[in-house]
Amino acid sequence: PPPPPPASVDAPPPPPSESQDAQIADAAKAVSSVPNPGPYEHASMDAKRLVSLDTHDGVRVDINKQLSPYMPVVHSFWLGTAMLPDGRNKSYSFLAQVADEAGLLMARVDPERGSMDGRIHRAVLGGLAMAKVQVGVSSEGQNDQLLGELDFGGNTWTGNLKYGSMGGGIVFGCNYFQGITDRLSVGGEGMYVA
Repeated sequence: PPPPPPASVDAPPPPPSESQDAQIADAAKAVSSVPNPGPYEHASMDAKRLVSLDTHDGVRVDINKQLSPYMPVVHSFWLGTAMLPDGRNKSYSFLAQVADEAGLLMARVDPERGSMDGRIHRAVLGGLAMAKVQVGVSSEGQNDQLLGELDFGGNTWTGNLKYGSMGGGIVFGCNYFQGITDRLSVGGEGMYVA
């Protein structure tokens, strides 16, 4: 018989074996079966919904108006309630929000208390992270706050870094939340108040 032709340098690689295909399929299943657990702050929300009652006394009215696809406004009234922390039995606040695919701008004004709260959420680093700024100011000035956060994550985990001023003290914080299985996630949070 004649000798086999010499192998050329440009020859395609041999097709993958059955075991390589099975390993790739197993790896793909393992990655997709563990979901991202979401933000650490939301970890206890399901339990809170089960054990806390959404009750109030008096009358509560929220009037929503969608001014554009990106901008709703809300007028909120509470009348005859004893549930407000400062002892008032009525409350009015106005909220305006602008949101799109890349972020959120929100402001809430309470004219009776003389307070304003605001939030800015914006995707940064090409959508790899979400930067957040939260501001709260009042006419009293005692509970004013400014808090900056950076949320980031991967396919199966999320993390958060915090820095700001709350209640007159400087706050440093971080948290990490890792999906272990499709039903189990583990995480932790650390805060330092100076």
